[in-house]
Amino acid sequence: MFKDFAHRHLPCSVDGSQDLVIISRESKGSSQLGKESNYNGVFSPISEVTTGSLLQTTDDQYLVLSLRRTTDKDKYCGMVKVNAAIVIQRYSQPYDKNDNEDGPPTFTAVQTGVVAFAEFVSAKLLQEEPGLLPTTTHLLRVQNTVNVKRPNDPTLEQRDRILLHGRPYQVDDINDVKYPGLYQVQLSEDRR
Repeated sequence: MFKDFAHRHLPCSVDGSQDLVIISRESKGSSQLGKESNYNGVFSPISEVTTGSLLQTTDDQYLVLSLRRTTDKDKYCGMVKVNAAIVIQRYSQPYDKNDNEDGPPTFTAVQTGVVAFAEFVSAKLLQEEPGLLPTTTHLLRVQNTVNVKRPNDPTLEQRDRILLHGRPYQVDDINDVKYPGLYQVQLSEDRR
């Protein structure tokens, strides 16, 4: 099928490699969020796209949530449109050039400009989505290559902080099973 629709091929990059894709909206969404966020992508059989890939076109960026092969061996992907750039901060003690403590411990940026899909957690979503913590205010989907640590990581003094639209949130949970190649991160208000 992919080769039959050459007139719809859109140049893109997949994890930095040049590729071609056919993009269409996911038609099953009835909510505004679903209509604006969910897309399908069809790639050639030789494409290097995989779940967790970051697709970039001239205008937009997408995270690949799922992938299956069609009968023609094309790669048919479920994608979500990136809607946020986040900053990941970690609580740490700064040191001077002589390895002496230099001021009090603070949150410092460990990674900036991380692309993500952010979703506000409503009461309805809390009821419908098992596994969400009662304190969760936002869900993030990011590539599993980002430098965010699990809340129970023994090397952390305090949980990581994520700046989303300039506001601080605390990392409460990281799910690496739901979307292979991606993390689904649960955030709550950071009151530290």
